[in-house]
Parts: sequence; C-alpha cells; structure tokens
Amino acid sequence: MEELDKLELRKQNLSELCNLFRGNGFMNYVSSLYLTNLCKAANERFLLLTKNSLSLELNEQNEFIVRDYLNNGKTRLLKTLSGGQTFQASLCLALALAENVKSLNKADQSFFFLDEGFGALDKDALRVVLDTLRTLRKENIAVGIISHVEELQQEMDIYIKVENDRDRGSTISYSWQ
Repeated sequence: MEELDKLELRKQNLSELCNLFRGNGFMNYVSSLYLTNLCKAANERFLLLTKNSLSLELNEQNEFIVRDYLNNGKTRLLKTLSGGQTFQASLCLALALAENVKSLNKADQSFFFLDEGFGALDKDALRVVLDTLRTLRKENIAVGIISHVEELQQEMDIYIKVENDRDRGSTISYSWQ
C-alpha cells in the first residue's frame, strides 16, 4: 500500500508537469509567479497610498483585481477604481517593476518617466503621490514627470519647462539656469 501511495503521488506530479508543458501552460505558470511577486512588491506602497483600504491581487486568469478592505475585503475589477486610485495602482506597479529591473541589472539607481495621469487626482491624493515620489530619492529611484498640472509643476525642484510660442516655436527653460 505504501508503494502504491508513492506511485500514485508520482503519477499526480507527472500529470501536473505534463499539463504545465502543454500549450502555454509553462509560460502561464512562470508569468503567474512573476506577476504574483510584482503584485506583492506593488502592494507595499499601494496599501500605504490608500491608507490600508485597497490592495492588488491576481485572479485565475492573471488579471489584476482589487481587494477593498472598506467593503469587507471583497474583490472587484481594477476598472472600478477612481482615476486617482487607478493612477496610484499604476504608479505602484511601475515602481515595483522598476525595482525588479534594478535588482536584475544590479544597478545602483532606477529611472523611469511618468507621463500625465496627475490630472485625475484630487488634492489629497496628489499630495500623497508627491510625498511618495520624494521618498523615492532615498531609494535611488529617479522619476521623470511629464505633466500639465500646475500644482504639480510648482512642487518640482528640478525641471525642464517647454512652452509653445506660435511665432518662435517651442522654447525650453531649465531650473538650473
């Protein structure tokens, strides 16, 4: 009976491996592991940004969903987030991805651009995101921001400003001039 149990367990393991290597099974498995780790890393910041009210998870199809702790921990689709919350989730995922690339490359510093997205944030959410971006300097993560939001522009210490003039074309000014 012991030998039969061992053989039965081996058969189950081999069957599972066979399923993994069929079609995109292995790729889906590896993607699932990678996305799960990315989600964990993103949640370290996302929970802070949302004051422990939301976290990111993956469903069975490897799609991001949101756990809403203010709604008894129920899950919902990512597209149900407000514009500001969607931006925060995207920011946290981008930061997690940048940290992952940084560690894979054994680099001292990460750099990436955020293009717009700030207009969807209310003042409180914008303040939280700005505070988060400032703390990234301590982690050797540089973030370039492209934005038309004046409140955000006023908060930047170092910047390049591009202005469009109908007669002269685009003019560029720098904060360090």
